[in-house]
Amino acid sequence: MRTWNRIKSWVSLLLRRETPWTVKAILGAAIVYLLSPVDLIPDWILGFGLLDDLTIVSLLVALALKMAQKNELTHK
Repeated sequence: MRTWNRIKSWVSLLLRRETPWTVKAILGAAIVYLLSPVDLIPDWILGFGLLDDLTIVSLLVALALKMAQKNELTHK
């Protein structure tokens, strides 16, 4: 349940008008990378394919959240 709440808050941040376009672009890039069939490491390589997806998406989301906090969007 906790993970679902985090995802909902990220989507909410993405859809807010006051969210800077850079934060929206980074969150959008994370979604596109997660859904894209093109990866740095192919998913069929045992374990490592999914690990690169999780790493890149986690880093992108963390960067977007840090930028949003800097703009005080996550405190509203």
